[in-house]
This record gives sequence, C-alpha cells and structure tokens, in this order.
Amino acid sequence: MRVPSAGTPTTPLDWIAGCIGADVDAFEEAAAAFAGVDWCRVTGSGTVALYLSLQLLAERSNRREVVLPAYTAPSLVLPIRKAGLVPVLCDVNPETLNSGSIDLLGRVGSETLAVLPVHMFGSPMNIRELVNQLSRSGVSVIEDACSSMGSTISGRQTGTFGEIGFTSFNRGKNMATLAGGALFTENAELRAGLESAIQTIPGPGMKSRLLTPLLAGGLAAAVRPAGYTFLYPLVARFKYTELHTDFDIKSFGRFQAGLGRRLIRRMSKIAGARRERSALLQHALLDVDGVQLQRTLPETDVVYNQFPILLPDERVREGVHSAILETGLEATRLYPDPIHHIYDDLRAIGDHDPFPTATALSKRLLLFPVHPTVPMKVLERAVDALRRVMNSPATPRG
Repeated sequence: MRVPSAGTPTTPLDWIAGCIGADVDAFEEAAAAFAGVDWCRVTGSGTVALYLSLQLLAERSNRREVVLPAYTAPSLVLPIRKAGLVPVLCDVNPETLNSGSIDLLGRVGSETLAVLPVHMFGSPMNIRELVNQLSRSGVSVIEDACSSMGSTISGRQTGTFGEIGFTSFNRGKNMATLAGGALFTENAELRAGLESAIQTIPGPGMKSRLLTPLLAGGLAAAVRPAGYTFLYPLVARFKYTELHTDFDIKSFGRFQAGLGRRLIRRMSKIAGARRERSALLQHALLDVDGVQLQRTLPETDVVYNQFPILLPDERVREGVHSAILETGLEATRLYPDPIHHIYDDLRAIGDHDPFPTATALSKRLLLFPVHPTVPMKVLERAVDALRRVMNSPATPRG
C-alpha cells in the first residue's frame, strides 16, 4: 500500500460543489475571514500572486533586487526574473531551517526592492522582527506563506505580516484546490494596483474548465492510500520531475472557488490532523541519535506541510529514505539542490560556497508526509524503519 507525499482529502460533495461553482468573490471573502484580514484576491497560482506583486512594486521604484533564501522552491526565481528583477540569495539558519531576519537583512542594500521571507515546511520564521527592522527602509516585505496555511504567530495567520503576503492552493499544499493562490495586503494603494492587474488576466478557457474537474476528481481518489496505490502508474506521470522554466499567468476559476469554499470550512479539522501526525513524529524522533528536528520559534503554532528532519549526511539519508519507502510511506527529499547550485548565474565562483547551510540542507533533509489521509500506523512503521537504520552498526553517526 502506497501513501502519497501530499494531499487534501475531498469528498464527492466537494467535487459536486466545484462543478456547480461559486462566485470567486465569495471564496475570496471566505479566505480573508480565515486569514483574519479584510482583503484577499485570488490568482491562478502562488507564483502568479508573487509575480503580480513584484511587477507592481517594480513599476514604482528604480530598485531591482529581491532577497530570498538560498534553499527554497527554485521556481521563486522565475517570477522575480519575469518582473525584470534580480534574485539575491541569503543563507538559512541551521536550526530553524528558515532564513532569519539577520540572514535576510545582511543581503539588503541600496538596490533592494523587496525581501521574500519563506515559512519553510509550514514553520513560521521570525517575520515580525524582519518587518520591524525594515519598516522605514523603503524595502517591501513580501511574505511567502505557500506552505504554511493555518500556521500562526501569536494567533495571527502567516501571510498577513508583510506589506504583501501570498499563499498557494496547489495540489501539494495544506489546502489544495488543484491550483490557485491568494494575495493579502493592508495597503490601499497596493490593493488598487493588484486589483487592476488581476482584472487583466483572462478567465479559464473551455478546455481548462472541462479538464480541471476531471483532474480534481482523479486527485481526490489519488490522495488516499488505496486510490494512490491503484492509480500510481497514472499519477506518476503528473509528478514534477524537471525544473520549471516558466509559468502561465492565469486566473482562479469557479470550480476552484466552489471546491475551496467547502474546504476552507474544514480547514481547522485539516490543520488538526496535520498537527496530530506531526506530534507523533516529534515525540517518536526526539531521542533518536543522529536525527535533528527543526527548531520552532516561540509563540508559533505550526501546521506542517511536511515534517522535516535532518540526518547526518547524504549517505545516511539515502539509507533512511529507502527504508521508509519500503513501508509504503512516500517520504521525500524536497529540492535536491539549493538555488545557487541550480542557476548558472547564481553559482559560486571557485570552491567557496557562500551559502553552506543551504547546501548542507539539500544533502541532509528528509520530509515525512503529515496530511490527513496518512494512517498513523504507517507513520509508526516508518519511524521503526528509521530507528532500525540509525541503530545499525554500519551506519555512520554525525
């Protein structure tokens, strides 16, 4: 039996609600209410949301640099460059696995238009300190909450601290409507600019309107272990296996709005299931030699997208990964390389690595799925498999 690495459980009634459709405005109101803000607009993806934000800021400034972590989704570079801007990387913290305010601030200069803090794996970074430090600098904070929907800092949702925040409803996120993204801001001038930009995006074509419900129905079956096992030969064809080189600028459809309104009503239950599975892993792995857990910040409530651990080195990770896969749980290595090892113009010159923690993370990181359809017994078997590998005399210890 295979258990997929990501998934949001849906029901036939959810799918029917999507087919009937809903006003996109109604879903935006529901998403704003969940986030605790009074303005939200949706787009075709989180990538599109970021692109529109950067494009708007670039039109109002001569600054051209955007600072982001060296270990995060490589696709974040695409909207930066599409907006005519330059990515500037910073290293990540070896304990929190996030970029901290010091890391980001250390790369801010006279050409910095914006910084892009990312709440990696769903665990919040110290966004409040970063916003305070940059409040009078003219540098915008665009908060990436794509993997942290439901996570809070002192009861406040991630994605609502920066000058602009955005999240994602892509199929691998905490709440998935197959695709989609959302924007948040309290700045009235930015709202007006984003509204205008979103209105220029054409609606889904007939092919998309017909195909989206079919793909959503297939995904609904595939996120459950039985369906995933049966459909795996087909599902495997839709997995991301290559680096994206571009993205489509598209809008959010009525099917997604109808599905999203149903799901967001259950978001507290979805988040609770993720917390329960993460708590099991946290407790079970706390005392395992050679396993490092992510340090979370005070006053944060984490809804993990996937639960991260660090292993001593790449060889140990591969042994643990293979053992967990044999249990049926689809643990993942996430991004195999940091951003500066992917794009030629961002590569280090010579042997010096300017972002050693990001590089180490790419070799040592392993992620456990914690979505609601992961059976607790399968997680327990995966932990047992990890313990067997780590206790093996042939396994080097870090």
